[in-house]
Amino acid sequence: MKELDKEVKVKVKRFSEEKGTWWQEYTVKVDKYTQMTEVLKRIKEEQDPTLSYRASCHMAVCGSCGMRINGAPRLACRTIALEEVDRTGSDTIVVEPMDGYPVLKDLVVDLTDFYNRMYKVKPRLHPSEDVLKGKSEHRLKPEDQSRLWKFAQCIWCGLCVSSCPAVRIDVEFLGPAAHAKGYRFLSDPRDTSFEERAKVLIDSAWRCTYCYMCYEVCPRDIEPVEAIKLTRTYTTKFGPTGDASSFGERHSKAVEESIAETGMLQGGKVYVKTYGLVNSLISMIELMKDGKATKLIMERQKKVRGIDELRKLLGEKQ
Repeated sequence: MKELDKEVKVKVKRFSEEKGTWWQEYTVKVDKYTQMTEVLKRIKEEQDPTLSYRASCHMAVCGSCGMRINGAPRLACRTIALEEVDRTGSDTIVVEPMDGYPVLKDLVVDLTDFYNRMYKVKPRLHPSEDVLKGKSEHRLKPEDQSRLWKFAQCIWCGLCVSSCPAVRIDVEFLGPAAHAKGYRFLSDPRDTSFEERAKVLIDSAWRCTYCYMCYEVCPRDIEPVEAIKLTRTYTTKFGPTGDASSFGERHSKAVEESIAETGMLQGGKVYVKTYGLVNSLISMIELMKDGKATKLIMERQKKVRGIDELRKLLGEKQ
């Protein structure tokens, strides 16, 4: 064994339709350069040919080796085995399939729903007729290219969707990857499907809960939540396209008015302006049953000092 080589245990969560779910451990010799894709390859070639997983490029380009490693959604090719040992202080590395997807076998998951969400945003440029006929050329200014570059780096690995709590409870939310890809074309001045994309993306954007998990797990630092925030700004131009964007637009306006009026967030007023009087009364009755309505009823907040200066700042942002 080389000086820097070390034996690690790899605990894999396995699954088959015949056997169901079980855990299996393997021992693999690694060095400081060994990726987790190489670890799985050695297990399959040298110990257990029945182990199933996806991997292709081994350099974070194809996005096929997404899985949970020591509890976190990660690309196996970007995860060095000994770094995981150092990080956790344990010689055992736990490997599981990605959350949020049906498992087909071992570490292989069914990505059909992920791809369907991606295709809903029409993830390709729709050029003008003149460009298609060769009468003109695509032109993209350097500042536009700089703005779009980050969102064009998505490799469709599915890690962000795997970590997203909103996708699991809201079938109408397209998910962070689809929004990053959708915004990349929505804001591309060369595209001709602007309004069609906006209608697909705007209401879904307001269904994001801003938990930032997609930001944490993205292996390409795309920041899908940033694309979602920017997509929401198109609501002003196109108007709400569904219930989520209607509530969201009213809520944003109510928050802005509350801060402009008092310098503080008046929860009761914001709630009424967002959901309307009838819905607010229904919610109030439920809160009274739980004894939680007193604070809202007694809400009397004084204006903060220097409110005029705050209004100037709000005006500057507008």
